[in-house]
Amino acid sequence: MTEAIILAGGFGKRMRPLTDDIPKCLIPVNNKPLLDYQLDHLRKHGIRKIVVACGYKWEKIKQRYGSSLLYSVEEEPLGTGGAVKRALEHVEGHDFLVLNADDVSNADISGFVNAGSNATAVARFHSGFGIAEIKGGKIVKFIEKPLLPYWANMGMHLLNKDVKFADKCSLEYDILPVLAKKGMLKAYKHSGFWRTANTVKEIEELEAFLKENTL
Repeated sequence: MTEAIILAGGFGKRMRPLTDDIPKCLIPVNNKPLLDYQLDHLRKHGIRKIVVACGYKWEKIKQRYGSSLLYSVEEEPLGTGGAVKRALEHVEGHDFLVLNADDVSNADISGFVNAGSNATAVARFHSGFGIAEIKGGKIVKFIEKPLLPYWANMGMHLLNKDVKFADKCSLEYDILPVLAKKGMLKAYKHSGFWRTANTVKEIEELEAFLKENTL
């Protein structure tokens, strides 16, 4: 049985004042806490053992979810890699999922797990700006927020306990690049939707999107 670690320890500074009294993962999105979307999606794919790596106002998370989740609490910021290392105390198996609490997607988690570790889910993404096509020094066409020819890290990983984590480190800067350089990190391409929730504007956009789409 695959186990999952959800990273939810950030202070959510870009979301203030919404995060003055609650952690970011509990911000309501269409009257439902952001974290619920991750939990529901994981459970739909049979993931039952879920560890929340938390810190800032973590008691509010436990008040809501109680014993349905396990809690790995940081007394000081450890970085995403350090948070994973601490959370591994609750993980029994060799392979485990790591996900960001503030990402929402319809990724095929079962297919991702079956692909095997170590792997990172990646997705194409749209430009945040309109693109100008220029010929001969003149703009000949505008393309509004086109799909870019790049693959972005979705914040979803399948790792194993052979990976070495420091007590304080970054998953994005200290762990994944090392695996990639050694040729030990597979890419799992996701073609469905993926939305982040890092700002108030993104929360509003996510709410509008989820009113018209289901996971």
